[in-house]
Order: sequence, then C-alpha cells, then structure tokens
Amino acid sequence: MRGRKSVLSDNKYRDENSFSHRCNKTPLPAARTAIAALALAAAFSTPGSAGEPAYTPEFGASVRAYLLDNPEVVLEVFRLLEGQERAKKTQAASASIAKVADQLFQSDDARKGRADAPVIAVEFFDYQCGYCKAALPELAQAMEGRDDVAVVLKEFPILGPASKRASRIALAVRALHGDDAYLGFHNALLLQKGELNDATLSMLAEAAGFDFDALSVRSNEADISATIAANWRLAQTLSINGTPAFVFEDELVGGMMNAERLTQKFDLLAKAEKPNL
Repeated sequence: MRGRKSVLSDNKYRDENSFSHRCNKTPLPAARTAIAALALAAAFSTPGSAGEPAYTPEFGASVRAYLLDNPEVVLEVFRLLEGQERAKKTQAASASIAKVADQLFQSDDARKGRADAPVIAVEFFDYQCGYCKAALPELAQAMEGRDDVAVVLKEFPILGPASKRASRIALAVRALHGDDAYLGFHNALLLQKGELNDATLSMLAEAAGFDFDALSVRSNEADISATIAANWRLAQTLSINGTPAFVFEDELVGGMMNAERLTQKFDLLAKAEKPNL
C-alpha cells in the first residue's frame, strides 16, 4: 500500500459510504509466478535494438527450455522486480510524508504517549475495523514502559455511516471533556465488539459519565466535520485506502503491525534521534 495511487476520484474518496475497506496483502505464490513469467515473456518477445540479435523462434525455444530446466530463475527475476517496485513505493511514500509532515506529526490531534516525545508515529484507524481493534493491545505493548514515543491518532472512518458516527462522537468527547477522556473512550470503542450503533455509543458514553445527548449535539459542529475531512484529504495525499495505517517519519506501513514490529521500528527511530546510543 505504501505509495500506491488511489484509483478513486477525489469526490468518491471523500465519501466514506462509497469507500471500500482494504488491507495490505501480498500476492499469492501462483500470482507471483505468473507475474514473473509475464515479465520474462515480455522481455524475450521484444525485438532487439540496433546492433543486437533479433528475437527468433529458435532463441525463444532455447529460453523456454532453459527456464523449464531452471525454474528458480523465474523466482529470481520476480524477487528483483519486487525489490525494484518496493523501492519505488518507499521513495514515493517518503516524498509524500515529507510534504505533509507538519499535518502528520505536529497536528492538534490527540496522541498517546508523551507530548514532547522525540519519536512520533501516526495511526489512521476506523473504530469498526477488526484489524484496528487487534492493533490496540499490540500498540499498548510496544509503548509500555517507554517515554520516547508518541502516536498521533487520526480518525479515518471508512466503513460507512456507523464508523462516521462513532468518530464524530469520539471527537465530541475530546471537545467537551479533553484528551484523557477521549483516549479512554477511543479504547472503549475499539474494544467493543459488534456494530457501533447509537445504542452502543450511548451505553459507552453513559458508562464513562458523559451526556450522550450533549455529545450528539457537539458531534455535528463544523470543527469536527473539518477534522474528519482534513484526515481524509491527508490520507488521499499519502495514498492510504485502508485501516489501520501507520505513518513514521520515513515510512508508511499499511495493515496491522504487531508489538514486535512496532517495537523494532520505534527502536530504530529512537536510535536515529540519538545516534551515539
């Protein structure tokens, strides 16, 4: 997903009801082989340039025989192509991140961790996303006991009206009750199983001591709409089209990261901040 250009138009991208949720997946082995085979076929079916031998049926037959005798070459070519594509995507993602760094890492969004932590990551999430729910304890484990990491939380409701409603109510909690209350409600929403309808939202709000009617009114204010719209535009800039998505200063990772991967990434970034450690 990193650096991948969205196939959706601007208008469709901003309409969460028409947005399809996606997760980062690697091609199946059979698909990988097919891709590599097509690449090889294209390479060997292209006429030679000036001064080079032209393609002949005999040459094609020789290539085919060689590949049948040495199938590992197909995988080798695929690995080369995959590495080149990954490098291109990483470079594109890094360039996109640099353009919107302030909107990502210095934004006014709520964050987990110390406000002035030297290492800052950003998470785009949807409260109804199963992988976002699974990522919650992994992130908590990776951040446990360290004060050098902060994670900015970007509300990105892409799974329909219920997701949008949950995000609006959560942002209303922050507006009326502050960041600590928001973080607690954020966790409660992600821990909740099943659809986040109004009955569930009301139950969670009342359990936390909030007036749900007041939250509902506040959730429709222009500043909350602006926050969600800004996050959608930011996601489009970064070609994020699924949740969760984690953004670091040098990398965009689409899909869930477990505690081990998060810890490794945090450690690398912390070491870069203090190279003599």
